[in-house]
Amino acid sequence: MGRFWERLAYVAAGRRREPENAFDWIRGSVGSRENPDGMRSLLHAGIALALLCVVIDLAVLWRHAWSAWPLFAFLHTAWVAAILISTVLNVGFLETLDGRRRPGLGGPNVLTLLRGFALPVLVYVLAHRDYGLGVFLYGAITLTDAVDGWWARRYDLRTKLGVVLDPIMDAFLHLSVFVTLGLVGLLSPVALILILSRSGLVLLGSGLLYLWKGQVRIQPTPFGKGTGLLLAAATFLLLGLRGLFPGWAPEVVEATRTLVTILLGLSVLHAVAIGAINLARRG
Repeated sequence: MGRFWERLAYVAAGRRREPENAFDWIRGSVGSRENPDGMRSLLHAGIALALLCVVIDLAVLWRHAWSAWPLFAFLHTAWVAAILISTVLNVGFLETLDGRRRPGLGGPNVLTLLRGFALPVLVYVLAHRDYGLGVFLYGAITLTDAVDGWWARRYDLRTKLGVVLDPIMDAFLHLSVFVTLGLVGLLSPVALILILSRSGLVLLGSGLLYLWKGQVRIQPTPFGKGTGLLLAAATFLLLGLRGLFPGWAPEVVEATRTLVTILLGLSVLHAVAIGAINLARRG
């Protein structure tokens, strides 16, 4: 029975005796803030990615006849600035999982930042029901999620900053995409409630655990990875059917909508399991 619960804890929340890719975010432990090379690399990458976003913004706004461009420009600028400032304040975590300082940001972290920076563009496109462009943007953004993880593992570029930044960007990606699709009617109200519940459990729950226990375990899990992969595939299919093949096989579209809702429900249960195991862990 003990082995059964040990395996269940690993599948649900990645809990194992010798975790391979885990980082405990401990209150008061912020790494070495004296990393001028890492700071310089972060600022250079941030500026370059921001300029790339400007080019993409102009192309998307031109496609949509500059609809609501002042609001979009303001919100996108504020979003990018918030991510960049938050990352700069945590540059001390630009070190390996065993505490060795990294002199540069690294390609995987650049891809993670790009995913975060590009979120407002995707939301703008989906809000305008431009599912044809949306499916390509969503595919490109979710692809960076797979590539940055593989890149970091393959070339031993994993950092504490990346381990924390990656799931945060994923959480905001899911929240922004599914809330937008719910508001424009592509997903059901139930799906909207589920994604809000999941995001609240993950973001608010992690914050409360950090304040209460002073420690939060950040670690990929098999169940989370599997659910995330299926959810990304189903969302990509849904956007593709509506954007590239409008009016085709409405029963397939409805089945895909239902699948997305079921997977969101499973992700809520996963968030509950992660919270329970974090509570059970000794600080």
